[in-house]
Amino acid sequence: MKKQNLSILVIALVASQAHAAGYQLQEYSVNTMGRAFSGAGVVGDDYSAIAYNPAGMNFVQKNGVQAGAVAINLHARLRGESTDAAGVSSSDRTSTNIFRIVPNFFGQYNLNDKASLGLGLYVPYGLSADYKNNWYGTAHGQYSGITVVNLTPALSYKLTDQLTLGAGLNIQYTQAHLTGGLPVQGTSNMRADDSGLGYIVGVTYKPIANIRLGASYRSAVTHKLKGNNKVDGSILSYLPDGKYDVFAKITTPETVTLSAAYDVNKKWTLSGTARWTRWDRFKYLNIIQDGFGATPVSSTYENWKNTWFYSLGADYKYCDNLTFRFGAGLDNTPIKSPKYRTARVPDERRILTSLGASYHKNNWQLDVGYTHIFIRKARAQGMSIQQPGSPAKFDSTYHLSSDIVGLQYQYNF
Repeated sequence: MKKQNLSILVIALVASQAHAAGYQLQEYSVNTMGRAFSGAGVVGDDYSAIAYNPAGMNFVQKNGVQAGAVAINLHARLRGESTDAAGVSSSDRTSTNIFRIVPNFFGQYNLNDKASLGLGLYVPYGLSADYKNNWYGTAHGQYSGITVVNLTPALSYKLTDQLTLGAGLNIQYTQAHLTGGLPVQGTSNMRADDSGLGYIVGVTYKPIANIRLGASYRSAVTHKLKGNNKVDGSILSYLPDGKYDVFAKITTPETVTLSAAYDVNKKWTLSGTARWTRWDRFKYLNIIQDGFGATPVSSTYENWKNTWFYSLGADYKYCDNLTFRFGAGLDNTPIKSPKYRTARVPDERRILTSLGASYHKNNWQLDVGYTHIFIRKARAQGMSIQQPGSPAKFDSTYHLSSDIVGLQYQYNF
C-alpha cells in the first residue's frame, strides 16, 4: 500500500440537516425528543440523563433499562452550478432523500438513596450526505458519512437534598466514509476510523420540591483517524490510481447544557433547555498529501462560529398510565454566511416542532415521539482551492426539511 499523509478531516465535517446544527446529534431519548429536547437531563422520566447530565440520574428513583431508536428522513431539493479545478462547469437541479435509523441504550442502578450508577450507548455525532451519481456538483462531494458511537459509564452522588453531582467517561469510536469526484475525471473513496476518550460532568439543584435545575459540560474529544483512500480513473500526475494510507486529526466540540423543569401541578410539567456548542475550532478544511509540503491538495476556509440551541416544552399527565408531550426549539447554524457554506456542509438555521406520548403499565413503559424540522432556505457559495491551484466553485440553493420518528421501551426492576 502506498504511503501518503492524506488528511480526511473533510469526512468528519460534512453536515446532515436532519439533526442538530453542524454534525451534532441530540436524539438520545424519545421522551426528550417529544418535548423538543427541553428539560434534557432533569425531567426524570427515563434513563437518558446519563448522556445529557449524569447528575440527573438522581431524579429517577427506579432501577431499569431502556432501548430506543429514531428514524430520520431528510428531503433536499437544490439547484445551481459548479466548477471543478479544471475549469469545467455544469449546472442543473436535483433532489435527494436520506433515511437513517439511530439507536440508543441506557441502564441505571441506584446503589442507595444517594448514589447511582449508569451506562449509556448512543450516537452524539453523526451525519450523512448522499447525492445522485454524476450530479452537477460531484467534484464537491458525492457520498459523505460519519458515525460517532459513545459508551458512557456514569456515576451520580447526592450531596444534600438539593444538590447532586454527576460524572461520566465518553468512550468514543468514530467511523468515516467519503467519496467524491477528482478534477477532470476519476473518483476518490476514503474510509477511516479511530477511538478517543473524553468526559461529561454535571450538577443538579432542587431549590424546592417542584423545581429541578441542571447544568452539564461535555468535553471535546480528539480523534486521530487512520484508514485508506482508493483512487480510480485518475489522470492527475500528483494523485495516480492506487490505494493510499490516510489519516486525520479531528476534534468533536465541547458543549454546555442548561436545563430546567417545573411541576406546575400533578398534571402539568414545563421544561426548557439552552445548549452552547463550541464550533469555532473549525477554521479550515484541508487535505494534506506528501509531495506538496505544507500546501494542501484541497483547502476550504470554513470559519465556523459558536452556537446556541433553545427549546421549551410541556408534559401533560392525562391519567396514571398516559402522558402527552409537546415542544418547540430554535437551533442556530455555525456557518456565518453563504460563502462558507459548501455542498458537504449546507447547514442553516432550523425550527423544531415536536409531539410525544408515553403509556405506562406495571413495570414497563412505551414511548413514542415525532419531530418536524423546518430548515431555512440555504445558499451555498463555498469555494475550495484544489491542486494544481484553480478554484473549485459552487453556487447552489437548498430547500430542506426533515421528519424524525422515535420509539422507545423502558423496563423497571
